[in-house]
Amino acid sequence: MKILISLMLLCTATILGAGCMTTDDTCSGDHCVCTGSDQCDHTCANGGADCHIQGSSGPVDVTCQNNASCHIECSGASSCDVDCGGSSECHVTCPPTGCQVTNCVGAACVVACGLGTAATRSGTTATCP
Repeated sequence: MKILISLMLLCTATILGAGCMTTDDTCSGDHCVCTGSDQCDHTCANGGADCHIQGSSGPVDVTCQNNASCHIECSGASSCDVDCGGSSECHVTCPPTGCQVTNCVGAACVVACGLGTAATRSGTTATCP
């Protein structure tokens, strides 16, 4: 019970401060699991070790900021926008369409569309048609 209350307080603080836009999110720092069809919107702490966000069926909008790893799972989302933001490693699993990943730099940036199809790249932007 204590853990549940702590998670609820943490998510409430996150909603007010860092940007979880729906009450259906469960966040522990920059590790969030969004549920339901509401917007999943999160900006990770600048320079933090990990930014791991799992979206649900609603739109996903995530900003990583110089994180060691930026891992975003949004394959079931209606749309997905991710800014890798200078993170050392950025892995994004997108829906088949409606996904854009910006500031995607180097081999450590991996973007998959739908069932494993590679994203189209133009400069530092990867998109799923």
